[in-house]
Amino acid sequence: MWEYAIKGFTVLMLGITAIQDIRWKKVRVAIVWAAALLICICIPFSSRMPVIERLLGVISGLGVVLLSKITGGKIGLGDGLVLAVTGMGLGFWGNIELFALALALAAVFSIGLIIIRRANRKKIIPFIPFILLAYMLLNISYVL
Repeated sequence: MWEYAIKGFTVLMLGITAIQDIRWKKVRVAIVWAAALLICICIPFSSRMPVIERLLGVISGLGVVLLSKITGGKIGLGDGLVLAVTGMGLGFWGNIELFALALALAAVFSIGLIIIRRANRKKIIPFIPFILLAYMLLNISYVL
């Protein structure tokens, strides 16, 4: 039951932040912190994975935050914070899988935009909607 709560809070956070990312290219950090707090409350009651695995998942998301700082914001800071929260629920390898699938989906979408001449390689696209889509694809059994 607690694992379903974690997944529910994660999907809710991803849905809200995806809309914000599409509309304003910014994410309200309060939404991310609220989801992180709710997930942290659920973690002690969930026995699906060890806490250390969840902490490593958070660290993988914080690695994207570090990349954001290194690239001067070319990668969104909000993207990294969102991935840190998804790492709480998915653990390290699950979060890496989520990130890789989201990158692949974003790449396919970007290539499609370039082919139909709606964008060039400098066009900025919101990334959190691809994280949401990847999360739903990876957790299809929970969605159905």
